[in-house]
Amino acid sequence: MMLKIVGGFLTIAASTMIGLIYSINLSKRPLELLTLCGMMEMLETQLKYFSSILSDAFYEISKSTDSTVSIFFCDASKIMKNDGNIPAAVAWRESVEKNIKLTSLNKEDMNVLISFGKSLGNTDLEGQIKNIKFIVEQLKIQWSKAESSRKKDEKLYKNLGFLGGLAIVIILI
Repeated sequence: MMLKIVGGFLTIAASTMIGLIYSINLSKRPLELLTLCGMMEMLETQLKYFSSILSDAFYEISKSTDSTVSIFFCDASKIMKNDGNIPAAVAWRESVEKNIKLTSLNKEDMNVLISFGKSLGNTDLEGQIKNIKFIVEQLKIQWSKAESSRKKDEKLYKNLGFLGGLAIVIILI
């Protein structure tokens, strides 16, 4: 009998933990999108006022935060510095595609980031600034979607984890 009680408790605890992990991952995405907005605005400042080379600007921006999304900027900078002939757009795309798995961002977010990279290094300074402002607006839209999804589903995952574990214990008893 004691074994059943302990097993039941462990089952409920494990399923509750799984629900908590899903809800935590759901809350990371809006934070990462906001961080990306800030990093894009820093890129605008780097280009506008410091006239930085893109690879140097990417590297400086990647050092500004410890968020997982800084890997996009760091990796793009490394790609451009290692192979001086590679265009910024290609380096950015490679960086996003390779590192998106390390973040909580989804495919829609990835498409927004890749679209940003398409005009990197292909236009003059004003074009770059307009592109950055546009991408910041797109990221804010994505943040809004992510935040509403978080509010709607976070509590659901927590409750579903606990209730799912409880249901398993009841079925097994």
